This record gives sequence, structure tokens and C-alpha cells, in this order.
Amino acid sequence: MTNKLGLTDEERVIFYTDTTSKKHAGEVRRYDPILGVAVVRNPMLNKQIEFLWNSSTSKWEGTGEDSGCNALIDLSLYQTPITKQTDSEVPTKATSVSRFPT
Repeated sequence: MTNKLGLTDEERVIFYTDTTSKKHAGEVRRYDPILGVAVVRNPMLNKQIEFLWNSSTSKWEGTGEDSGCNALIDLSLYQTPITKQTDSEVPTKATSVSRFPT
């Protein structure tokens, strides 16, 4: 059975480490590769943890009171979040174009 993410039950299960480096199992509830956000639910602790992608360390890091947590998300199953790129073809000054011919 698959969910809205298109993943099976086994693929939704991931592991994460808490602030004491203890490993916990959780289920991916929301994943957004454009924003770099993953929400993981731990049913044993009845807790949801939000992770943000850190492109400089290539790790999923917890936010708020869970800031010491790291998600161990398999990037072969989930897309790697996109990184911002600057277009080098853009001129420094914008040129306006008239909508109506003269």
C-alpha cells in the first residue's frame, strides 16, 4: 500500500538520532524537496519532528527543541533537496519593453 508520497510502508520508515545520539524509528509524514523540509512522526513517543535540509553539511537537522536531532533519510528513495542557483546570463540592468507598438 502506498500513501500520497508514493511510498510503501517500509519506505516511509526512517531513523533519526536525538541529542544523545540514540537512534529512533519514525515515519515520514511530509516531504518537500523544494523547501527542504521533512516532517517525521515517532509513534512510540507520540511526537512530530520537523527537519530542515542543510546543504552545506548535506544533513537533515531538527528544528526548535529538537535542534540536536539528525534524520537519516535515504536519498536514493527521496529526492535530494534542490539548491539555489544564480543565473549568470541575467544583465545587471533590466530593460523595459513596450507592450503596445508605436
